[in-house]
Amino acid sequence: MTKMASLAQKYGDFDKPYGSNTDEYFPSLCLDEKQMDGLDLGKPDIGTEMTMTATVRVSNLSASKNGSRSMSFEIIEAGFEPKEKKPDAASVLFPNG
Repeated sequence: MTKMASLAQKYGDFDKPYGSNTDEYFPSLCLDEKQMDGLDLGKPDIGTEMTMTATVRVSNLSASKNGSRSMSFEIIEAGFEPKEKKPDAASVLFPNG
């Protein structure tokens, strides 16, 4: 199974965007209409969580003298599906409430 990790970052020294409810931000990916159609995404509601499976190709690696690193990649192919909703332990152990 693939290791999943949160990519959340804190704004820290930066001001939160207007209307933000949290001080976290995440990397983002923008797809154009043709790419959305190719992935058969339709029109999901904002805030909808999905699982993305992708094949990527590393296109750039960099490291600075202070030790910070970054990586860029190209998405070669991808697929999306609704995020799996797993029941919580209490509802499994006590299905009748």
